[in-house]
Amino acid sequence: MTNTVRDDYVDPVVFGPRQLVSSSKLVRSLGTYLDQTKKRPVFIMRDQEVEAVLINIEEYRELLEKEAEVEELYDIVVAVRRLAEHLQSGDKFIEFDDIMKEFNLTREDLAGVGTDSELED
Repeated sequence: MTNTVRDDYVDPVVFGPRQLVSSSKLVRSLGTYLDQTKKRPVFIMRDQEVEAVLINIEEYRELLEKEAEVEELYDIVVAVRRLAEHLQSGDKFIEFDDIMKEFNLTREDLAGVGTDSELED
């Protein structure tokens, strides 16, 4: 038997009864449930509603990595869409050197900008 959480939107979260724990039971047996997260997430209930999910740190790191990948893909899609729109418009591209001249910059001014060593300072 599995339960599916649904709210005002379609929620793909599916869990089994062994993954459900009340918040009060979680407090009394935290170590047990932390161990359980090595196998699967633990869904924490309060007032008969799932309020939170307890996952292990490796899963959390993977989720953060996936989020960064999705954000990067989104940025790429936006850039490609803007390029396509620009190409369809027939407008002329602005040359890099013209932009540099507009802001009184040289290529040497940009050398090293955004490197890790500069961000650490």
